[in-house]
Amino acid sequence: MSAAAEPQADPQQAHQAELRVRLVDATYRQNAGGLPMTALAVVGLVAIHWLSTGHWLSPPWLAAMTATLLLRLAVLVSDRRSGQLRSLPLRWHLFVGPLLVTSLLWGLIPVLVFPVADAAETLALVCILSGMAGGAATVLAPLTWPARVYIGCMLLPAAVMIYPLDHSGPVLASLGVFFTIVMMVGHSHAHRLLVHALGTLIDNEALLENVHHQSQELARLNRQLLESQQSLRNYNARLENEVSERTARMRLASAAIENTAEGVAVMDPQGRIVEVNPAFSRITGYRADEAVGRPDTILHCDRQDPAFHQRMREVLASSGRWEGELWSRRRDGSVFLERRTVDAVRAPDGRITHLVSIFNDITDTYRKDQQLLHQALHDPLTGLGNRSLLAERLELGIAHARRDGRRLGLLYMDLDQFKSVNDSLGHPAGDRLLQAVATRLAGRLRASDTLARVGGDEFVVLMDEFADSDDCARLATQLLASLEAPFELQEATIHVRTSLGIAVYPQDGQDGDTLLKNADMALYAAKAAGRNTYAFFDQALAERARERLDLETALRRAIDGGELSLHYQALVHSHDQRRAGFEALLRWNRPGHGPVPPARFIGIAEDCGLIGALGAWVLEEVCRQLAEWHASGHGWQKVAVNISTRQIMNEDLPSLVASLTDLHGIPAGTLEMEVTESFVMTEPARSRPVLEALRTLGVAIAIDDFGTGHSSLAYLRQLPADVLKIDRSFVVEAGSDAGALSIIHTIVSLSRSFGLRVVAEGIETAEQAQLLRHAGCDLMQGYHFARPVPARDIAFDPPDEQILRLA
Repeated sequence: MSAAAEPQADPQQAHQAELRVRLVDATYRQNAGGLPMTALAVVGLVAIHWLSTGHWLSPPWLAAMTATLLLRLAVLVSDRRSGQLRSLPLRWHLFVGPLLVTSLLWGLIPVLVFPVADAAETLALVCILSGMAGGAATVLAPLTWPARVYIGCMLLPAAVMIYPLDHSGPVLASLGVFFTIVMMVGHSHAHRLLVHALGTLIDNEALLENVHHQSQELARLNRQLLESQQSLRNYNARLENEVSERTARMRLASAAIENTAEGVAVMDPQGRIVEVNPAFSRITGYRADEAVGRPDTILHCDRQDPAFHQRMREVLASSGRWEGELWSRRRDGSVFLERRTVDAVRAPDGRITHLVSIFNDITDTYRKDQQLLHQALHDPLTGLGNRSLLAERLELGIAHARRDGRRLGLLYMDLDQFKSVNDSLGHPAGDRLLQAVATRLAGRLRASDTLARVGGDEFVVLMDEFADSDDCARLATQLLASLEAPFELQEATIHVRTSLGIAVYPQDGQDGDTLLKNADMALYAAKAAGRNTYAFFDQALAERARERLDLETALRRAIDGGELSLHYQALVHSHDQRRAGFEALLRWNRPGHGPVPPARFIGIAEDCGLIGALGAWVLEEVCRQLAEWHASGHGWQKVAVNISTRQIMNEDLPSLVASLTDLHGIPAGTLEMEVTESFVMTEPARSRPVLEALRTLGVAIAIDDFGTGHSSLAYLRQLPADVLKIDRSFVVEAGSDAGALSIIHTIVSLSRSFGLRVVAEGIETAEQAQLLRHAGCDLMQGYHFARPVPARDIAFDPPDEQILRLA
């Protein structure tokens, strides 16, 4: 038996769900009287056995039966107090579990008692067991197989154990079997009468099959666990045996090794450590007993490419010696730089029998060298790279870009009127201003970018790995925006303006000097354009940047100018393809230019701060449309709305949703907010409170593009979410890529375990729909079912066929 997890559209299904609830209620109600009867039967068994033999019934059995009865009593009492708050499957299992244990304990009575019982005690026990079985046939009428197991455990073991008795044994055994059959038939009849009295037949085949599959899966997992444990034990045993054998064969002269200041480790040809000296322990932190028997990979750290160690092994195999410097990891996790020499010890036949590694810690020397190098390559005032570091990074970046066919961006800027700061406030104030400017600029850069100070008030940004010139323009805008707020110095509050020139490799120069020169020229072009702006050296790139600025300006007008609209794409149930709701999709029809793709203007809206206004407009329009549909007799539809990262980061989003739903008089449950997996997983501390607040209002939460990020299962389990939307990339590849289909099955299984619904989007063919339906997806969306259309073009079904909410 299982509770209906979701609202049922079919009345017959709703009736069956109610009948399942009443059967479980009847089970608890009828067995409130059966439990005292069981307790009295146990007391009778103990008394009869004591009177007959002068001994207590088996103490382990008695303790187990007492504990089981107390557990059943606790379940009954707990269910009376809070049973309605529990799910139907939990109530059923809480009752059946202890009942089955009781059945097994009853089945043990003949085995424990009959071999030593006399005829009178045997007859008395048979009577008690028969009476209990007869009572169970009625009391357990709401149950099916658990009751029959209970009856069978009452009578069949007694019939088997009584069979060997002289004369009457076979007859009594046959009567026991016959009585078992009668009780089974009686219970079956009582069960049918009870079900008929409640109003309909209950088919438990689905539940029984589910329980059977779960039992098989549990058995399979247990077998796998046992096999894995055994394999692990076997592996550990082999490992310990190998270490023991090899350690016994190796007796090395250790006097010099014990007293040397350099760390020494002796390893077998596979790199497993067989001997270390005290200096090894002092340097690495591993005691001898912790290191011996373990591979030398315990010293490996992430700073060394795995290919480095592979090349080391190849050199050792070919020449028998390797020496050089490498980073290693101590036992406490800290890293150190070592100078290492490794020599191969060969047997007379040329085989390598051992490897001797001698090393010392040169971290302090390295740090001093790095400090000197840092001073040579960095500006002492701001801590940024200087012209030398920029030239080095630029040369390396051009080499990589040339090899990989990528582009580099060089952003050259200086501070407008900086000389007047030095002249009026003094050079100390100017130095503090430069430090503050450097801090703000660095805060807007990625880890892969390089910021250098190449002159008094001149800064250069080397931008690596970008897609197109819009990325350069976006970064330039961010850098300009970072300096808009005034700088609070001791001497005065200063407003800083800057100009910025951009040059891009390879079209603006093939070497560093040319790029710097062209970026500097672009800088002067920006100054000539009015300062506090940026300019591209290449006119084609500059034209695209101007187009982007024009698009941003037009978008600001579009929000208030009636140029935006919403299209709605239907979602359908996978089992019958009936409509389950819609997803709202933003559209912009720009006068004189036609439709503008969302992918082109959404990013601009996020960069220039318009995404909040866009998101508020979309929510307002969706709420208005929901109210209009309801007023037109189409019921409360369900609409999913995409919300951006900036909207989630704004803690006012829940209050905005609450005010809009109140304003238009719509239930908050008609809204579903879609957020991307990448943001909620990388910013859980910022996203979770907002999502929980929305969920408290009644808004459903969907995780969009699921499968493309790196979800933490531990966090996903706690995430306030209701729906997972499988990314369309997996849907597109499902028919041709078994891996993609396997990922879909995994996501569906994962969602089931967390109680989440699954939506597959981007379905364009019947084959994809069939695959995703078989995979277990709850809802489907895509051009195969419906294209996004304006609200006025949606054809609603008659009222009795509407789907008013997501099932």
